[in-house]
Amino acid sequence: MTVVIVVIAVIVLAALAVAATRVVSRRRAQQAERRERLASEARGHRQELEASALRAREATEAAEAHATTAERHRDRAELLRSEADRHAQVAAEEAEQAEADRQRSERARAAAQRHDERAQEVEERLR
Repeated sequence: MTVVIVVIAVIVLAALAVAATRVVSRRRAQQAERRERLASEARGHRQELEASALRAREATEAAEAHATTAERHRDRAELLRSEADRHAQVAAEEAEQAEADRQRSERARAAAQRHDERAQEVEERLR
């Protein structure tokens, strides 16, 4: 009878060992699956990180290019403003000179008219 108990105990122990081995194998498989899933998720995040970093670099380069262009346009606008101010000043001076020349022309015409009248008077006296 002891042999039967020992055999049953060995069979139970073997069954428990097989069951424990299966449980351990299942856990290992689940852990391996979990590790693979987490590794895959980590790879996805790394890819997103690289893509985001690339977009950030491109945006930074674009911002720098636009800032450089904006600075050139500001410089050009300032130059054109200065040039426009100079042209406005020259135009004002030319307008003043034109008015002075117009007045001098009117005075010269008036003087010519007076001289013409006097010349006619003198010519009439000569006759």
